[in-house]
Amino acid sequence: MKIKELAKIVLKMIHNNEKDNIIKFISDNLEKDIQLPKALISIQIQLKEIGGGYPPVGKQIETIDEIIEFTEIAVNRALEMENKLTAGILYHNQASFCFPNMDDGVDERLIEPGYFAAVKDYEIRKKIGEKGPMLWAKWLVGISEFIKGDVDKALGTLEDTAKQAIEEPTEKDIDTWTRLMIAKFYFSSFPEKRDLAIEMIQEVQEEFNALMDNYGLETVGKIIQKYF
Repeated sequence: MKIKELAKIVLKMIHNNEKDNIIKFISDNLEKDIQLPKALISIQIQLKEIGGGYPPVGKQIETIDEIIEFTEIAVNRALEMENKLTAGILYHNQASFCFPNMDDGVDERLIEPGYFAAVKDYEIRKKIGEKGPMLWAKWLVGISEFIKGDVDKALGTLEDTAKQAIEEPTEKDIDTWTRLMIAKFYFSSFPEKRDLAIEMIQEVQEEFNALMDNYGLETVGKIIQKYF
């Protein structure tokens, strides 16, 4: 059965409170070339697509509650299989789906599940030990801390992330994205640092141009439009 069809049925099973049967159903209906860990991630992403995909600021993925329920089931199964990587990806996605526009237009009821998932992802990534994914997870923790209201803690987390990322040339984009969020948080929470934030944004914009990161440039543009 195709992933899209599996996701539709999983959604119905969640609505019908048949959660205990979801993993068996998925396992019994997978196409031969797809393993369960990959399927769990793909179904989670498909649930997001069924819910309208990434929404504009002020809106939320319509299936976010079902995604959170499914993620708990899927993570538990991944950890039973000792597949930390899959569990980390599932948690990372949940946090991203709770905060689809990062710190803009956050639904307050999703702050805790988003923060919880970001922290869990980071804990798992530290155990796995791959620096790039670990730093992306830490970056998301920093954003989640800011959303949660721990502004100073968030800046400390992001500053440490940038420091670690700059030590590895291959992680240059993480450093750039981290400094982008630091500048944004300066704009929103520290008006006395506005000049520094402007300088940082200009540097980040040049780096995104060099990296040919269109999404990064789009994000810079939105920040400039909002705060300049």
